[in-house]
Amino acid sequence: MDLLTTRCIGVIFDTAVDVTSHESTCARVFELVELGGAAYVCFATAHMLVAASRQEEIKQAYRGASIVNPDGTPVAWCLKLMGYQDARCVNGPTHTPILLREAERRGVPVGFYGGRPETLAKMLAVLNVEYPSLKVAYVYSPPFRALSEEEQADDLAKINASGARLLFVGLGSPKQEIWMHRNYASMNCLCLGVGAVFEFLSGEKVLPPVWVQQLGLTWLVRLWQEPRRLARRNLYSPVFVVMFLMRFIPDVCRRVMGMPPRKQVDVWRDAQ
Repeated sequence: MDLLTTRCIGVIFDTAVDVTSHESTCARVFELVELGGAAYVCFATAHMLVAASRQEEIKQAYRGASIVNPDGTPVAWCLKLMGYQDARCVNGPTHTPILLREAERRGVPVGFYGGRPETLAKMLAVLNVEYPSLKVAYVYSPPFRALSEEEQADDLAKINASGARLLFVGLGSPKQEIWMHRNYASMNCLCLGVGAVFEFLSGEKVLPPVWVQQLGLTWLVRLWQEPRRLARRNLYSPVFVVMFLMRFIPDVCRRVMGMPPRKQVDVWRDAQ
């Protein structure tokens, strides 16, 4: 696909992360929607960038994405340290409402795949109030187990038949990234891996204040809210910092000494 706008990326642990903002991501998403065809969008946290550096399938899932947003202030800070001063944190919980509002304005049908049935019911009740003209074409909570080939094919057929052009996928990471990478070519919509967003839209979970997010402490508040589920995942935060500094500092030294930068990974980008 040929887009009017091209990607500006920084490479973190061999993963291309877009230098973007809420405004530019929203514009690019609907440019992809208007172009049609198969594509998907990821939101990369510090935890997932570390995981991608260690697991080939996750790495390939990020490489296949048309947009990889920096999900978390620390990830955006790393891009800034690399010289990309326009980088902004664009995470699922704060960006999804922006996309829903624009989809409502444009009359673009949306779908939701993932989450628990009770969460989806609460979410739809909220959406009916906050986005009264939004066209919700598809909603489904798949079983919390591996699907058979027949079940997966049936899900994809129903997604295509629904007419949804934006599909929000809330299966959690890395399951949603792998699911999108494996299946996006069989769908007639743009997929977005948004994690726990359905729980935020339903009101079951609440984001911390903006000032906490700007300080890069969202992970700490979320850990306090859900210590059992998030404790292991948040252990990746110090690992991410150490890994980044181990790669960033030598590159700075090379620039100071007038040496060429280390060769970066070749990034597959069909969206340019």
